[in-house]
Amino acid sequence: MSLYADIVFPTAVRRQFTYSLPEEFQADAEIGKRVWVPLQKHKKIGVIVNIHEEGPDFNTRPVQQVLDEKPIISKELLELTEWIHRFYYCGWGEVIQAALPVGLNFYAQKYLQAIESELPNFLNDDETEIVKEIRQNESYLLVEAQKRWGDKIIDKLVGQKVLEVWEQPAMKMDPSTDKLWQWKEEESRKEAISIVKEHQEEDKNYKWIQALEVLLDLELPEFQKELTDFELLEYYTLNRISEEGLLTYDEVETTNLSMKLEYDPSQLNTLNNEQQDAFDEIKKSIGEESFGSYLLYGITGSGKTEVYIHALKKVLEQGKGGLVLVPEIGLTPQIVKRFHLIFGDDIAVLHSRLTDRERYDSWRALQKGEKRIAIGARSAVFAPVQNLGLIVVDEEHDMSYKQEDPAPRYNGRDVAIMRAHINNVPVVMGSATPSMVSLCGTKKGKSEYLELNERPFDAKLPKVELLDLKQYRSAMKGPLAIPLYKAIEEALEKDEQAILLYNRRGFASYLQCATCGEIPECPNCSVSLTYHKSKKQLRCHYCGYSERQPRRCKECGNDSVESRGSGTQQLEEQIADLYPEAETLRMDFDTTSGKNAHSKILKAFGRKEADILVGTQIVGKGLDFPDVTVVGVIDADTELAFPSFRSGERMYQLLSQVAGRSGRAEKEGRVFFQTWQPDHPAIQQAKNHDYKSFARQELAYRKMLQYPPYSRIIRFIFKGEQEGRVRRVAETYTECLTEVLGSFDSVLGPSPAAIAKMQNFFRWESFIKIHPSNGASAIEQMLDKTFDLFDDRKPKGASSVRINVNVDALE
Repeated sequence: MSLYADIVFPTAVRRQFTYSLPEEFQADAEIGKRVWVPLQKHKKIGVIVNIHEEGPDFNTRPVQQVLDEKPIISKELLELTEWIHRFYYCGWGEVIQAALPVGLNFYAQKYLQAIESELPNFLNDDETEIVKEIRQNESYLLVEAQKRWGDKIIDKLVGQKVLEVWEQPAMKMDPSTDKLWQWKEEESRKEAISIVKEHQEEDKNYKWIQALEVLLDLELPEFQKELTDFELLEYYTLNRISEEGLLTYDEVETTNLSMKLEYDPSQLNTLNNEQQDAFDEIKKSIGEESFGSYLLYGITGSGKTEVYIHALKKVLEQGKGGLVLVPEIGLTPQIVKRFHLIFGDDIAVLHSRLTDRERYDSWRALQKGEKRIAIGARSAVFAPVQNLGLIVVDEEHDMSYKQEDPAPRYNGRDVAIMRAHINNVPVVMGSATPSMVSLCGTKKGKSEYLELNERPFDAKLPKVELLDLKQYRSAMKGPLAIPLYKAIEEALEKDEQAILLYNRRGFASYLQCATCGEIPECPNCSVSLTYHKSKKQLRCHYCGYSERQPRRCKECGNDSVESRGSGTQQLEEQIADLYPEAETLRMDFDTTSGKNAHSKILKAFGRKEADILVGTQIVGKGLDFPDVTVVGVIDADTELAFPSFRSGERMYQLLSQVAGRSGRAEKEGRVFFQTWQPDHPAIQQAKNHDYKSFARQELAYRKMLQYPPYSRIIRFIFKGEQEGRVRRVAETYTECLTEVLGSFDSVLGPSPAAIAKMQNFFRWESFIKIHPSNGASAIEQMLDKTFDLFDDRKPKGASSVRINVNVDALE
């Protein structure tokens, strides 16, 4: 019997490729398995998405090898990835690549092998020696051959079909290990106490003695990655104490939850009346094993997490699993800690800051059913939870759920809803500031609206004060208006903590020559470079380009280069000067780029090793510290500077979320918004914690202008190295869009993008607004017609211009 396999590859090409299945592979070939097949001049790894008996009207090439014993992606996830491929108009293989961890996706190493056993007589002596050596090695890495002999000669031999390139799945992962430190002998701890006491009377300049004192307050054994969260417990001091014969360690394999989190399921909190009502509604869908979409609106600190936990507990009692999405990696440590308290080692964590090994281990543990709950950021929506029974999307409004670049440009929240629908299970979306799209969905009956309007234990929402910066020009202490300065001072006197949000990274927005006005710009992007004082660098936040801080102006040569504007780095310095007795921590992209950096900063702040936390918008999301009683927003208007119809919504969400970080326990909280526009409706409504008024006004504005949720926006980015070609492609493609849609009102553009040049590519953009009822099939058909029309009309050089499609774009 003749069988054929439809195969996809991790490229932007949106078609499937059909290959014949030789008889020896027909028993092993299954949908969801990887295969090794010829594609152009190479042998590539693809995934089987269909097996059938219908031979195509062209000669097929055979599958060379089946690479997996079992399918690496389930039929459920294949259905989900196919929907993403159609709805977000990208390659199916691109989606599968995003859904799988390294080691099981298309990640591969390229090798060379000789095609024929006999050496062709047209080879010269050098080429003959190359082929002989490659033939002697079963696996000769392509990159090594190119380094040794050069790209040209290897490309020539491949083109002459003397050599061929093939891919092999790469598993570049070693087991994740860590040092587990413990006292060397039973008496070692007593000996350590004696050593510390001996040095009490002396000048304790020995760092290892100070570190030993810290160790005595901790419970051993403990992993090194946990110990090094403490400032004095460095690799050096631990090894020094070991040399003194007090400590020893074992090298052990770890998982990403081997952090000794507390496990005590008896600490499951009793729900209050509002929480119980919300849980009862969700429980109906759980009991009926049916799809249900719930929008859980709850003011900050109202206990949405407790509702999630009770719902998950119910699901686990039925022998099913759960998936919990959080928008930021920075939120993961706190929510994992709370969930681990109740569910213990049933939890697997998935996010981009884990090592390849850790992600792979978590993925495998879920796939095997060893762990039943997945917690993670956006890409965790693809976690292979077995017998899925519930999906939770926390902070559903957050923009970080939307993937921008590279493709697939999906929204994790909307994919979660579709996955719940495919599996016939409930999905709970929680937020104190629900997105307009989700809120409108409840009005149309797509989701059920649940409310939590009270904080547990009679805790009150914090009082918010607006500080008009126009009035406080002469009443400032550095970056702080006097009332905010005094509030922090009073909090510190009471041994309380403060959080300051300033949504700008770096030390200053930019540098400028005071003589000629020149502002250093990125050579690759049409933006000014941001000044980072600590590293004496100018840095581009779009492409990563950096250069040393200039001593003189490159334009006029004068040494009058000055910083303009400010950022979190400068604010941190200013706060340290204003409160010299206080300890300050900074949390932004620069300080959290390292592995476990988020967790270390939050743990240090939670242990009260710092009094003031300064940061960008990340400090306004989901953090829960009982001693934080003062929150300040340095410039509440920053979101309004973004040219987006969503700027008001973003500002309200950010201000409301950060205000909720204050007064979350028995202590009363105070919040201060420093603003140039105190009368702006969104600022006034955030001050009054009045989400309903804000939403009512915002939805009326959106409806009048037919912005989402009353339309669906698709953004097209055209980019290439030659601006003229980019413009011509943008104009031609947009003409095709207009013709297909049949309405000039639906098409906006083309025009240069807000950042007209990025990473050395010129960028133009167009937008279309279509009715929100258009789903995957309608969008796919419309875009297919447009690209077919464009292929007939495309201008010269169009192949050098890339067209990126962004469905449900946030801008």
